[in-house]
Amino acid sequence: MNNPIKLFGIINPISGTGKQKNIRRLLAQHLDPKRFSLHAEETEYAGHASELAKKAISEKYDAVLAVGGDGTINEAARSLAFSRLALGIIPCGSGNGLARHLGIPMDTVKAIQWLNSARIGSMDTITANGQRFINVAGIGFDALISHQFAKMNSRGLSSYAKATFQSFLDYQEETYRIRIGKRTEEVKGMMLSFANSTQFGNNACIAPNASFCDGKMNLCLVRKPKYNQIPDLMLKMFTNKVHLSPLYREIVCEQATIEQESELGHLDGEPAIFGKTVELKMDAGSLKIFSKI
Repeated sequence: MNNPIKLFGIINPISGTGKQKNIRRLLAQHLDPKRFSLHAEETEYAGHASELAKKAISEKYDAVLAVGGDGTINEAARSLAFSRLALGIIPCGSGNGLARHLGIPMDTVKAIQWLNSARIGSMDTITANGQRFINVAGIGFDALISHQFAKMNSRGLSSYAKATFQSFLDYQEETYRIRIGKRTEEVKGMMLSFANSTQFGNNACIAPNASFCDGKMNLCLVRKPKYNQIPDLMLKMFTNKVHLSPLYREIVCEQATIEQESELGHLDGEPAIFGKTVELKMDAGSLKIFSKI
C-alpha cells in the first residue's frame, strides 16, 4: 500500500469569496485520508504563500494545496516551479481563472472531491521580466483595471465590472512594438494579454485555443470597441468565441519582447510594474499540477 501524499495546505483567509471560512472542517470531512495526509497554515501578508510553499519544499512535503484566488495560486507556483512538489487548487477567489480552465468545481466540497481523483501532470509557466505567472498576464487596459481593482474595498465580478466601465470611456489605445526572433511589428490595441490558459476568470475567455502544456504562449491583442461593438465582443468573450471577433488578433510563440507606452502590467490578475519593455519567456513543463486534462 502506498503512503499518503504529504500535502501542505496554504489557506488565504481573506481571498475573494469567503468560501475558505470553513475549509479546515470541509477538508477534514471530504479529503481522502487514504490518498492525502494534510497539514495546513494560513497566509498572514502579501507574499506569504510563496514563503509557505518554500517551507513545504524544505520540509519534504509531496504537494501544496493552495486555497484562495489566482493571486494565492500565483505566489505558491512561483516557489514550486522546477521543484518536485505538485500544486493542487481549491478555488476561493474572485475570478479563479486557472481553476476554471482545469475544470475544478467552484463548489468547495466538489473541488475537494475533484482533487481526490485528480492525477499529477505537468504544466508550462511563463516569466515576464523574470516574474513568473501561470495563467494570464498582460498590459494595457486590463493591467490598468487590475491596479484599480486592487484598491477597491469589495471584490467579485460586480466590482471588476464597475472598475472597467469607469475607465473605458477615456481610455486610449496604445501602440505596442512586438519582437519575436528577428521579426518586429507595431500594433495598436486596447490591451495585450499573455495567455498560458484560456481565461482571465469568471469564464471571460481571452485565448480559446491556449493550452497550458504545449510549450507555447498566446499573445492576444484586443482593439478598443465602439459602443455598438461592445455587446458582440462581450458575448464572444463569454462563449469562447472571442477569436472570431474582428477586434481580436492572436500570436502564438515561445518568447517575445514587447515595448509599451505605459509601465503597468498584471500577473494572474495581480497588479505589477513591468516598465516600458516586457521580456516574455516560456518554461515548458516547469510546474507539477493536479489535473484531469
